[in-house]
Amino acid sequence: MTKLEEKKVTRTQLTRDDWARAAIEVMIDSSVEQVRVEAIARELDVSKGSFYWHFRNRDDLLEAVLEIWTQEATLSVGERVLRRATSPAERVLLFLRLPLSSKRASKAADLELAILDWARRSRMAEDAVSKVDRLRVEELAREFDQLGFNREQAEFRAYTAYAFLRYIAQRRDLPLPKRMEMTAAIHRQLLQNSSQ
Repeated sequence: MTKLEEKKVTRTQLTRDDWARAAIEVMIDSSVEQVRVEAIARELDVSKGSFYWHFRNRDDLLEAVLEIWTQEATLSVGERVLRRATSPAERVLLFLRLPLSSKRASKAADLELAILDWARRSRMAEDAVSKVDRLRVEELAREFDQLGFNREQAEFRAYTAYAFLRYIAQRRDLPLPKRMEMTAAIHRQLLQNSSQ
């Protein structure tokens, strides 16, 4: 198969997910306002017709972006944390360290910041953020519940941990070791007076 034939096959095999992930890259690098069908088509080296094969319009593409983000920001994260930690205390710590754990995690934090900014102006994005926030806080509250805190204490600690996670993800001005140190300190504070 020639290079031209390979390129042609690759173009025709683009999926809805490929388009959505290309839009995600644009959002990470700039903002949702810069997500333009024509520009993404050029980046993917395809015609706009390829876009309309998968999506009705730009809003449909943005819905796909939110679906991917919701899945990867909740279920996928939960599965990774559960695989790597054996105790509730470890799971809370891993959750708090998520935006600091790798370049990929840092990129995911950048996407989250872009979506949070977008949610200030879009009901669709606001609804997705609310759903993700609710799922994350519920998961954290379950972990604190398993640590022996009553429901009120578990929820308070869950909201505190979540607020800290959002804060630490944004503090790129602080060196990574300092952010890791702050994360360990808040983790110790959150676990004080637990029964485990």
